[in-house]
Amino acid sequence: MTKQKPGKALPPALKITGQHLFESDEQVVLPDNLVFSNGIGGFTADGKEYFILTTKDQTSPAPWVNIIANAEFGTMISESGSGYSWAENAHSYRLSPWKNDPVSDKTGEAFYIRDEISGKYWSPTPLPCKSDKPYITRNGFGYTVYEHIAFGIKSEMWVFVDVNDAVKFTIVRVKNVSSKPRKLSVTGYVEWVLGDTATSTRMHVVTEKDLETGVLFARNHYNSTFAERISFFDADGANRSYTCDRTEFIGRNGSLAKPEGLFREKLSNRYGAALDPCTAIQIGVELLPDEEKEVVFRLGSGKSEQDTRILAAKYKHADSVHEAQSKIHDTWNHILGNVFIKTPDEAFNVITNGWLVYQTLACRIWGRSGFYQSGGAFGFRDQLQDTLALMHTRPDVTRGQILLAASRQFKEGDVQHWWHPPTGRGCAPLVPMITYGCPT
Repeated sequence: MTKQKPGKALPPALKITGQHLFESDEQVVLPDNLVFSNGIGGFTADGKEYFILTTKDQTSPAPWVNIIANAEFGTMISESGSGYSWAENAHSYRLSPWKNDPVSDKTGEAFYIRDEISGKYWSPTPLPCKSDKPYITRNGFGYTVYEHIAFGIKSEMWVFVDVNDAVKFTIVRVKNVSSKPRKLSVTGYVEWVLGDTATSTRMHVVTEKDLETGVLFARNHYNSTFAERISFFDADGANRSYTCDRTEFIGRNGSLAKPEGLFREKLSNRYGAALDPCTAIQIGVELLPDEEKEVVFRLGSGKSEQDTRILAAKYKHADSVHEAQSKIHDTWNHILGNVFIKTPDEAFNVITNGWLVYQTLACRIWGRSGFYQSGGAFGFRDQLQDTLALMHTRPDVTRGQILLAASRQFKEGDVQHWWHPPTGRGCAPLVPMITYGCPT
């Protein structure tokens, strides 16, 4: 395995060759026809999306998150773009750190757009590096979208998880709405955990560039339960550079709001052991006036080295990513379209025709995680109650959960109250379940 030597000098500072950035009065605004609008956000007329407006002086009172997941993989993302991702168990195998701080809304995943001529940079999401212009966040079934216009660049960032595979896609589309050609870079960043907390795993995470696929891998052999798992972060494009050294990207005593890596021409292409582990990838993008391009970032995790290679190679081409995106809409429309209610209470209709069932399946059954609690475990009582909502939409999930719960019952009649997949470790008191004697 080859890697850049730690002692090698970092890339030079970005050369500023111009200061003027195109400005216009165009900015994103909330649609006029939102249902139950409160000035900050509201539902679309069909109830399938929730819009949130974030400005320099106005944010939501607390983080408004969307849980996007399948049975093996998921992510939590807030209206500010903050969040974390996991594979198989949202507590025991977090790819990026879970930070449930409702004040700062910190994150371990971030994206940036940089103008290569002026050196000006900003995020396509409100955090971690907000511009002075408004942002629109659209939360939908299985996806979240961020819209923004600043410095003559219109951006649209889509975040979604594949229907079946353990991979998350972040598509950053940039359009030049100025009158001059633009030279930009789009950067994606992930801080690796590969366990429960970064403080306990950081010293064990090793990054490498896979020679067969060219994809940047990360592994933690000291996580005994997930020792064979390998995670990856990847993106393709011209003028590509990367680093797996968090100290290099953020800088000493730095922050994601002002990362040192964005003040350099490019990243160092450094990876290996004994680094503060992350993966940051920077892709160059050149745009003519009114031209639009996209950069696709892929964050995923395989059960073994070969499984990870297959997964990473499967979505190397944009066509396969867009096909996965279409399947998201088709799958959730099918699940949520099986039952439709109409009552005199429109608020009840909006929340029941989609959102309650969506959150039950994505958050409670598959993800078992949220902003304030990232448990990762199955609860005997809790998930059985949750699956009652799925009897008419996903009876296979209801049946599967009943069988799973039955496998955690003892012949004496008592049960294991909660357990962590895949090992089954958890709480199994030899007392009747009605006493609820085990802490969760």
